[in-house]
Amino acid sequence: MKVGVTGYGVVGKATADTLRRLGHTVVVHDTDIQRVEAAVADGYGPRYEADGVTVDFVCVPESHLEEALAVLPDSPVAVIRSTVPPGTTDRLSEAFGRQFAFMPEFLKEATAQWDALNPQFILIGCYDRDKGAVLAELFGPLMVQVIQVTPPVAEMVKISLNAYLHTLISFWNEIHLICEQIGVPSHLVGKLCAQDPRVAAYGAVMHGQPAGGRCLPKDIAQLIDFAKQFDYSPDLLTEVQRLNQKVESKAPVARNGNGHHPIEDFSELLPRTGVVHLGW
Repeated sequence: MKVGVTGYGVVGKATADTLRRLGHTVVVHDTDIQRVEAAVADGYGPRYEADGVTVDFVCVPESHLEEALAVLPDSPVAVIRSTVPPGTTDRLSEAFGRQFAFMPEFLKEATAQWDALNPQFILIGCYDRDKGAVLAELFGPLMVQVIQVTPPVAEMVKISLNAYLHTLISFWNEIHLICEQIGVPSHLVGKLCAQDPRVAAYGAVMHGQPAGGRCLPKDIAQLIDFAKQFDYSPDLLTEVQRLNQKVESKAPVARNGNGHHPIEDFSELLPRTGVVHLGW
């Protein structure tokens, strides 16, 4: 298929790279001329010099989403990848008089292209089963489960997942702050707790570093504001946000060149048998 990607940032680059590797022709558009030049240098054609695009992916910050949709060509399938509150795709579909789909991405900024090629599953938010089938076919060679739901469900999954990851980071940072008071290495506590399969290791090695990057702080704030629109006070998420701001205000813990705690590095899995002495 011929596919268009609007926005050549982290998500746009990963989306374009994945689709090209899967054998599709990809053309790119961005309002930043330097990004367009970068896309052309990477071997992609500019969006408006190509006809016959079957699917358009809009990979722009939500603050620029309506602007991007306003100039999006009338391709058969148009997909929003921006992280937005539930109901946004429906609202924009009605406003623009065309039915948009919503496909969240589950990428880490540092490994976005690898993550895009190795997803755990593909989630399609779309009312039209035929359009959903086109998107499923597009990513079919990745050989993972494809799930089609309504756009509000897909939007809620994306924003909830990021809020969950933010919560894990703040939980382990709370443990870190307690460990600081008693002189116990928090990185060791987190690593050992994560030996229990019920415990997620994500965030367990933050050691007082706040949730950062482009997504987590922004998305938890977005979910809090969304909940309040329905007269619901999300107390846990609000406290997670407050704790992150508290950690952010403290001096960062020193790390070595690999980003790990300078005392000891327990990044490797602990052996399942035998006696191991740590932290002595």
